[in-house]
Amino acid sequence: MIIISIIIRHFYLQKNRPVETLIGLKRMTSVDAESIFNMLTSVLQQFSKDWSTVLAVCFDGASTMSGSISRVQARCKQENNNIFYILCYAHCLNLALIDSICEKSNTKSGLKNSSLIFNFLGTVQFVYTFLENSPIRHAVLENIAKESGQRFLTLKSLSTTRWACRAEAVSSIKKNYNIILSALHNICDDCTIPEIQEKGGLFKQLQTFEFIFSLCMMEPILQMILIASKSLQSSNLDLLTAVQLINSLKKSLISMRYSEQYDETFNKCLKICKEHDIEIPEVRNRKVSTKVDSIKNQHMFVSKSEELKVTVYYKTLDILINGLHSRFTQESLDMINAVGNNMISLEIHQTNLYEVLQTIFLISHEGLVAELRILKSVPNGSSTKAVYDWLDFLKENQRQNVFPNFKKVLIHFATIPVTSCSCERVFSKLPIVKSKLRSTMLQERLESFLLLFVEQEKLMNVQIEEVIDEFKSMNNERERRLVL
Repeated sequence: MIIISIIIRHFYLQKNRPVETLIGLKRMTSVDAESIFNMLTSVLQQFSKDWSTVLAVCFDGASTMSGSISRVQARCKQENNNIFYILCYAHCLNLALIDSICEKSNTKSGLKNSSLIFNFLGTVQFVYTFLENSPIRHAVLENIAKESGQRFLTLKSLSTTRWACRAEAVSSIKKNYNIILSALHNICDDCTIPEIQEKGGLFKQLQTFEFIFSLCMMEPILQMILIASKSLQSSNLDLLTAVQLINSLKKSLISMRYSEQYDETFNKCLKICKEHDIEIPEVRNRKVSTKVDSIKNQHMFVSKSEELKVTVYYKTLDILINGLHSRFTQESLDMINAVGNNMISLEIHQTNLYEVLQTIFLISHEGLVAELRILKSVPNGSSTKAVYDWLDFLKENQRQNVFPNFKKVLIHFATIPVTSCSCERVFSKLPIVKSKLRSTMLQERLESFLLLFVEQEKLMNVQIEEVIDEFKSMNNERERRLVL
């Protein structure tokens, strides 16, 4: 059974903020673009709306949804050409990360990914599988942690669906490195022969220079991506903040390409290797062939540091930076630039940029420029450069009707979704609702239960007495039936 979660993002005037509301789960018998589009159209009709009232749609990167020719995005634009298609920023970041660490991925940059990082993550997953899949081995690990007096960080498994898993898994290996080595050393040898061989191979792999270097290199990169990923999953995020966050992440990754940053990483690696008597390998000088061959590069490295810097460190960072650049180049960037770099900063010199906003939000270009001139001269006016702060300023000073074009752009801009993660959260609530009665539930009842779990904030405002009175006033016997 295939289920699609539907969330509507709208501006709630009472809160002066956009809110996201669960509409329901729709069961699909077919997942082609036309079937999904027809389902979305029926949802709009259910609320007496049509596609002309839709400002933007936000999907993940699935080809059925994002295709620009005959997919759901294209069908939406056929009904309303001004609709923005937002590719979920959180999904984009995860895909860029996968491209940079997966050996067999096809990157647009044309750079071949380093197998060292790919093998490193395979070892990280093997550590989890070997120690956590056996209660006996896990008990040994816990006992070693208690005896050492160190705080033990739970080992995590790698997953393609949990975006935080890679950072958590690598961080737990780094913090528990000594405990894991001691546990592998103390695991009883009364295991089966394959298990003994696995233990020996894993113990040896963890004590290689390549593993230590990958650990020191990937841990800070994954932690930065984790911070950005968590922020991009917020339902309160606006497009301007999201773009600023991605740009900050890019700058941080670019700064890691400086020689000082690499030297710091390499020195950390050397320190750990020295503490555990791990041998630092020498550079293997390849003999230059005297015959014509297919190898294009004849460059020789003078040290292991230089070799890893060029073939692993720079290459991984370049693929990740290029992935961020290519995946976050979306059609909404002109509009974001007009609002973020000009309008909310009260910039009135490049007024031609506001013509974009006139087309998108159906406002008066000249009226908006005039309002910006007045706002710039308002005593004690807001000096903020954040969308939500401007909304608060207009409401608190009761100037929403004085600057209608400015207010309309702010409201519409804040309402445009950045991520589709709210739809993912609905499915995380599904196991809570799923019970022994699940097989007897109809779709309507399932949606009603999910609505209670997902929209708990709204549920807190429900007056129980009013619900009882409404239940009493129902005339239809079927409606008054209470299903437990």
